[in-house]
Amino acid sequence: MAQGLYDIDDRKAGRFTLHEGDREKRRSGLPLTALLLALLGGAAAILAIGPQLLWAQPDSRHGSRGFGGIVINTTFDMCGSGKRGAACVMSPREFSYGNTTYYLSDIRAPDGQYPVCDAEAQLAGKAQRTFIGILNGGAFESLPDPADSDPAARILMRDGVSIGQIMIAKGVAQPWAPQRYNWCAHASA
Repeated sequence: MAQGLYDIDDRKAGRFTLHEGDREKRRSGLPLTALLLALLGGAAAILAIGPQLLWAQPDSRHGSRGFGGIVINTTFDMCGSGKRGAACVMSPREFSYGNTTYYLSDIRAPDGQYPVCDAEAQLAGKAQRTFIGILNGGAFESLPDPADSDPAARILMRDGVSIGQIMIAKGVAQPWAPQRYNWCAHASA
């Protein structure tokens, strides 16, 4: 029973007779405790700073920059003949924002500039008006398309839904495919 008792001088000298295994456990537990504290500190830092780094930060009066995209909340008009504007629609899938031209990469739309038939020209006009109406429906996010290396390729999202998919649902666009779509053949059907 006296073996488990020691005084301060025994501790300083490193002489232990009982519970020496506990001493080793405490030494090996110290790095684990420090690691856990470091992880908790890192998590707290991410929670405190992360929103400022990852989520939208204002960069202009009408738009803000998000993680890889731009949140746009402005009014779009139809672009004049061949000119770009601060916020305008050039075609059923092309728009200009901040004097840079972008295009919807998740759809194909009728060609209003070089239509093959009258039906395509009419549908292109309707698609362009629909596109303007959708863009003017509130804030949306313009995201780079991860599947397309062109920096002008965009996927526009509002409330988790692709604006391109809305245009498809409205019957003025088709899902993207590399081959040309025959708008004339499908207009008469």
